[in-house]
Amino acid sequence: MQASTGVSEAARRPNLEVERVAAYIEGGIEGELVDTVDGTVLEEGKFDGPHIDVTFGNRAPGPSLVTEATLHVRESGFLPACHQIGGNLVVSINYDFPVPAKPLKNYEKSKEVSFTVKDNDLDRLTVTVGPDGDLITPWYGLVDVSFQHDGKRTTVGPVAVVDTGTDPKFRPDGDGWIIENVDGPDCLDETSSLVDRLMGTPDVIVSKELKSLRDKLTSMGH
Repeated sequence: MQASTGVSEAARRPNLEVERVAAYIEGGIEGELVDTVDGTVLEEGKFDGPHIDVTFGNRAPGPSLVTEATLHVRESGFLPACHQIGGNLVVSINYDFPVPAKPLKNYEKSKEVSFTVKDNDLDRLTVTVGPDGDLITPWYGLVDVSFQHDGKRTTVGPVAVVDTGTDPKFRPDGDGWIIENVDGPDCLDETSSLVDRLMGTPDVIVSKELKSLRDKLTSMGH
């Protein structure tokens, strides 16, 4: 009876596995447009930003509870600036994981979550990540995300993402990119080299927008 009970208890334990990971820019993130001169909030609303979408499968008769998510930034920074523009307005977005808006390596941040995957079911958990204070040039990040659940830790990544920035002449636009009136061709060569390096990371999951940026640069001869 003891052996039989042990097998039964083991069979009831959750068995959480990652089924799919996708990365893309999408709207719906709370944020505000701020004048940095005096801190005035000019607009509040929902903004676009990078999402990492993880589909979990729980192939067991017991529910699985995710209690913590940890973001590990291997590298982050900004795409080369292709326009000499500036201003006092910044977009402050309430990402799940705001990352300091400066070049970084080996940065880590954790947060508590409460996400249950029912027994013998699939469910999606989405986290958002981006710069803590949006700047003009699009931000990029090469990150891993680990999830604490059922006494275990499951990690997805590396994932390469990019955000929109606020430059209207250099930004993702639907399935493509707007790149116009670049001040110098060296900027696009530098951007191309950076994108190639990120996409060349072993086992990397590349966001939709980073792939389309690569396609756009190729079409422009870079």
